[in-house]
Amino acid sequence: MSHARSRPTAIYYDHSASDSEQVGFRSGDAGFVMPDAAWGFVTNSVVAIGPNALHALEQHGVVDALNALEFQTGSIAPGRDAVLRPAALDAAAHILYEADRKTYGRTWEFVIGRRDGWEYRIVIDNRGYQRTLSQLQFLVTSASRQGFAVRFRL
Repeated sequence: MSHARSRPTAIYYDHSASDSEQVGFRSGDAGFVMPDAAWGFVTNSVVAIGPNALHALEQHGVVDALNALEFQTGSIAPGRDAVLRPAALDAAAHILYEADRKTYGRTWEFVIGRRDGWEYRIVIDNRGYQRTLSQLQFLVTSASRQGFAVRFRL
């Protein structure tokens, strides 16, 4: 007797729906880390990283490439803050520019997870991903010029 294994049912990220309504897809942000006399340092959120860009950054290997750089705290991982040292920002900018160049003008679809028989998929809106990459490039190069670190929370 043969038991056919059923294929998981796919749930696709809906670019037109609110991110808060879509379970299984993560978002994050990035910002400057600046010295502060009272607190030691402060951080802000300059770039919102929606599920489209976050999952593209992971699936294209950008997060892995950034994690090879020198961090002040931790490394980029789901739900954690990671602070990239100022000395690593020029290399981070290069990684982000390369990601922009390598992914421009193509359509990408990724399985980003499986849970309880469901397969979570995203078709990358490349224009949105390119905008986020551009914002991250600006953040990283601006921080580098000012001697700040950069915090990522993905």
